[in-house]
Amino acid sequence: MVAPVAPPQPRRKKVRHPRLSVGERVHFAEGTTTGTGTVDAVTSDYAIVWVWTDEGQGRRMFLQGYGSIVSPEPKDTDAYDDGA
Repeated sequence: MVAPVAPPQPRRKKVRHPRLSVGERVHFAEGTTTGTGTVDAVTSDYAIVWVWTDEGQGRRMFLQGYGSIVSPEPKDTDAYDDGA
């Protein structure tokens, strides 16, 4: 006699959020609100990010993956020197 096989358990997806650090310049988007700012605090899994925003919007909390996107600002490309 064969033992019954248990149905597979659903796996929880691990979401990898950008590894932001305090003081880093970022771009954020949440709904129709977008802007830039500086990271003030992050949780250990990087899912919650606190940002001091530019343009006088104050300090905001973003939940990564729940309608909010916080990503590092592109680095300056002024490092190129053609020697002129």
